[in-house]
Amino acid sequence: MSYLDSFKRSVKSSKSERESTLATRAIALWFINFGADAPEEYADTSELLKTTALTHKSASVRVLALSSLGVANFVAGVDYRDAAQLLQFVETNFLGTQAKTQPVAMIRQALETYGFLMTVVADGDARLAEQLFESAFSAHIKALMAESVEVRVTAAQNFALVHEELSENIERFEFMRQEELLATLEMMKRESSKRHGKKGKSMQKSVIRDVLRTIEEGESPNLKLLFKNHAVYFDDWARILRLHAFRASLGGGLPVQFVENPLLHDIFQVNFDTSSAGMYRAEGRVVVDSNSELAKSRTVTRRKQRDQRGKMLGVSTDEF
Repeated sequence: MSYLDSFKRSVKSSKSERESTLATRAIALWFINFGADAPEEYADTSELLKTTALTHKSASVRVLALSSLGVANFVAGVDYRDAAQLLQFVETNFLGTQAKTQPVAMIRQALETYGFLMTVVADGDARLAEQLFESAFSAHIKALMAESVEVRVTAAQNFALVHEELSENIERFEFMRQEELLATLEMMKRESSKRHGKKGKSMQKSVIRDVLRTIEEGESPNLKLLFKNHAVYFDDWARILRLHAFRASLGGGLPVQFVENPLLHDIFQVNFDTSSAGMYRAEGRVVVDSNSELAKSRTVTRRKQRDQRGKMLGVSTDEF
């Protein structure tokens, strides 16, 4: 607790931007390691982070404050209603009409935090998630047309997440302006603008291709990462966006946290065998992989959803 108090004092300090930057990042690390049962600490810290994200003179500190706020809410928020309130805060202050006054990094972070917390709301109340995203739909469409590739990609991933999550809970789910969305995404996939570098264009096309596959066919990307020679699969958008958020906070510490932190084990449904002293020499074991019952169940569910959509359209999935 004394660490957290020190971090908060440093965030408030106006003596050094570097001190505020490090302290803001440290708050996220504190919640990842100690905040699972700390709702009171979250309630107090969240007000400081909101104020910092809104008013700090340094744009980089503001970005970090919003990132740490999302992590703290995810870890220590009471339930999905806490996440829903923060989603409204993000939309009101950083998206929509407010985006015009925000630096690009802040808009990208707002979209990332929005998607991260939407994974919580969608798990808790699909109808509430649908209502919240309808409010933020136009802001996400505008973000798809932004100059920054990072902003475009983050917004597109949020569309894929919401479609995937709500399709599992709401029969025949579609966005209220789905044709407009699909037309925009198709245009982005074919875009060959010289404004963006080769790497940026490649990233955009890859992500947009995955997003379209999710919305049109019900397919999710399957990302594999190795942690000390152990493969962990991220086979839906919720897991992928959660990975992005924790990687942003943990940086190079992500592999160690994945192996040793029980919180990440619970969030990502992985289990490393730490009984052997040689664990770091590839003697551990990940129990969630592409052949797990969880992965098989998700595959069967999505296949049924695609078959149902195909029958509605008079198309057999066997044709693909």
